[in-house]
Amino acid sequence: MKLYIRCICLFVFTLLLSQGAFANSDSHRNAADELLDTMKLDTLLDESIETTLQLELSKNPVLKPFEGVMRAFFHKHINGESLRDSFIEIYVEAFSEKELREISRFYKTPTGKKVLQEIPALTARGVKLGEQRVREYLPELESMIQKEAERIQNLQQDSE
Repeated sequence: MKLYIRCICLFVFTLLLSQGAFANSDSHRNAADELLDTMKLDTLLDESIETTLQLELSKNPVLKPFEGVMRAFFHKHINGESLRDSFIEIYVEAFSEKELREISRFYKTPTGKKVLQEIPALTARGVKLGEQRVREYLPELESMIQKEAERIQNLQQDSE
């Protein structure tokens, strides 16, 4: 379940790459709102949630009986309507009005539409790749954590 939440967060953060703060005028907010419309935010979030949910269920079959509950929860709390104002603020902070309009124009092109269509699957594949890499090197991570835990314990004993 925690991994599922992290996957959703990863997707959201992927959308929200920050590039600095810009003025927050009405026309700037309108440009961000238009971009979210162009991106079909509701559909994009729904597809990302579904892709990530299916990935999580395939890895953790014990969660299968809770699929409906999990889907209902995420559709209730992670949807375009409930997150729209927050997304507008984030995009206004990350992009200038001009940049937002340029991004909207791009997403209206055939290539831009394809990017939007592929984002959920690409995000899921990226998460899966990251998880595979962590599993591949898990013994090294466990060893590093063990050594750090010992170092911290020694420091605590020395300070007593």
